[in-house]
Amino acid sequence: MLDFKRQLSTHGVPTPVADIDMDLVRDCIHCGLCLPKCPTFRALHHEGDSPRGRMWQIKEASLGLVSFDDPRFQTHIYQCFNCRACETACPSGVQFGPVMEMARAKTPPQNRRDRLVRAVLLNGLLPHPRRLRIAGRLYRTARAIRLPELLRRSGAWKVMPLGKFAAFPPVGDTSPRQTPLAAVTPAAGERRGRVGLLTGCIQDEMFHGSNRRTVLALAKNGYDVVVPEERVCCGALASHAGEAKTAERLAAGTLDAFTRLNLDAVIVNAAGCGSNMKEYELQLRHDNQRREAGGAFAGRVKDASEFLVDRGLRPPTGHIRARVAYQDPCHLVHGQKIHQQPRQALKMIPGLELVEIVESDWCCGSAGVYNLTHPEIAEEALSWKVKHIIDSGAEIIASANPGCILQIGMGLQRAGKDIPVVHVMDLLGWAYGDETQRPPVVRRAMA
Repeated sequence: MLDFKRQLSTHGVPTPVADIDMDLVRDCIHCGLCLPKCPTFRALHHEGDSPRGRMWQIKEASLGLVSFDDPRFQTHIYQCFNCRACETACPSGVQFGPVMEMARAKTPPQNRRDRLVRAVLLNGLLPHPRRLRIAGRLYRTARAIRLPELLRRSGAWKVMPLGKFAAFPPVGDTSPRQTPLAAVTPAAGERRGRVGLLTGCIQDEMFHGSNRRTVLALAKNGYDVVVPEERVCCGALASHAGEAKTAERLAAGTLDAFTRLNLDAVIVNAAGCGSNMKEYELQLRHDNQRREAGGAFAGRVKDASEFLVDRGLRPPTGHIRARVAYQDPCHLVHGQKIHQQPRQALKMIPGLELVEIVESDWCCGSAGVYNLTHPEIAEEALSWKVKHIIDSGAEIIASANPGCILQIGMGLQRAGKDIPVVHVMDLLGWAYGDETQRPPVVRRAMA
């Protein structure tokens, strides 16, 4: 039988563009069941900004019927959150996320803000550990001297480029100096295994305490926790944005760093990173030496709550008497299909009352770097989320991704609501006995 490309050329139909998997594209039957779950279709009311509309455009571009350089095509492709809610809604199992990343890799953005974010953040900062450490020190120094509070009180953040992000003080370390995590943290009590932890790039600089409490929870559950000597970035943000070469290089480095450690599992506490690492066979498809290893590695990658709950979480003893709402990160609930485990972990904390948020699985607008490249659309998504959180009556919001924590915390601060947004592993770590960086409401709840 002739292969697909030869059949096309024989019948005078354009040959598909390389690097776009047409089998994945053709899985979409354009039924439209995804439309009610798409945040950009909800915000923009345009078929071109729906999942089936984008799949149709990608199919046409792949066949050469539309140019990847067409500004209209680029606009629709980059206005997608890539939240993958359409995958959850799809009855055909369409892998929209990987297709979108392939299309973006062929589609250079024309948005100036997008190009700047790529140059500075995705290619200039995150892949370079030394630069990232310097940026982290500057960020923590600004927080230590209360610069965000000054910006917020003076109103200066309203006129500064990206000032709204600088003005928001997230839960995290305020000391300019951080104590690195131990190379190996031994299990407490009966030993059950040996795991590695991805400390991440932004996660470790801005949420080092969440990493430390993740280590504590794993150790309390009987696992030796190993942190790679190399500072690794998994490549998630680059991959989601279509920076394929950067993403592949970072994926290869992450794979190599963990493979040599002889681990039972690799634990990730950032939803976007975990989703990306579970698709390393796809990310490394052009690397013949690492492609098969990437698939095997992906099978050992586990979200922190997924791993602890599925292996039998040892209940903590510390009480947290508070109403807590859990916000589903898109790349956890839609990308990794993990919905119940974070909730089950929270329910095991004595005294904690878990409440649900309306549309908890809708994107908050963070979406990797989307809130930097398309702030107007991201603001609309954030407004839906903040309203539902306020209506829930929750005293604390828990999530499992640094981007969500930053975005939602910023939205609540600007709405005048002093509701802390923390990681699931923060609450679990505090319940296991960690006493650092507890917000006032948590301190009161544990008194």
